[in-house]
Amino acid sequence: MLKRKLSQLRIEVRSFFKRVFYVLLDRLEIRRFREHSFFGSLLPNQAIIADFGAHRGEFFAALRSNYSISRALLVEANPALAESLKKTFAETPVLHAALIEGNRTAVTFTRSIEPESSSIFREWAAAYGVADEVEVPTVEFASVIRELGGRVDLVKFDIEGAEVAVLKKARASDLNSCGQFTVEFHDKRPPLTRRDVDDVCQRMRSEGYGIVKANWPKVDDVLFVNLKSMGAMKRLEFHCRVALANALFVIRRRFFGSGYSQ
Repeated sequence: MLKRKLSQLRIEVRSFFKRVFYVLLDRLEIRRFREHSFFGSLLPNQAIIADFGAHRGEFFAALRSNYSISRALLVEANPALAESLKKTFAETPVLHAALIEGNRTAVTFTRSIEPESSSIFREWAAAYGVADEVEVPTVEFASVIRELGGRVDLVKFDIEGAEVAVLKKARASDLNSCGQFTVEFHDKRPPLTRRDVDDVCQRMRSEGYGIVKANWPKVDDVLFVNLKSMGAMKRLEFHCRVALANALFVIRRRFFGSGYSQ
């Protein structure tokens, strides 16, 4: 009887602290759609959005239903998914292209049996089995920023490994034109490693971005917040928010053995 009561007490305590976790997260105004986190309070009325690796449009659809968006560009390398996006979001521009940094006009894109694992890296796509390979046009990050008028409030990256090279090589002026990046990094299979992700984080920090690892210690949901673009008081406020958010995610993992994803 005592053992059962203690077990029930532990369940209630865990449930209480999980509720506290989500209340505090809400106070910090961190939102999460389709495994991608961002500060909702930093999205202005009539926000400008760039969605790289739009897939079936799940993230963009959730964002659009909760926030007012004035301009957006959805970029998708998989030709079948790009065509589907054009039908689903007829009023939103969709670009069929692979995001790269460099002067190549086309790249080989490996389609996986699991569509969301398709990638310009054959090794990554092959983990679930290769369906086929196709040549797709490319686009550079700077081109998309220009297309959206030189300023983007939220950039989402879910591009199956290509995010590392793009963020390493992007011009500082283009990075500084963005308010937030919500990034799913891929470091579990070749050719990428955790060291590559750490290098990107170091680069972004040097460019004035605060970093929230929303599924610590994993890097499949990392938020970069442009602190340099803020005024002094707001910058101090978001330095504190970033620190508190990271502490919450570490505490959750340490105490409950699970991250934000769970």
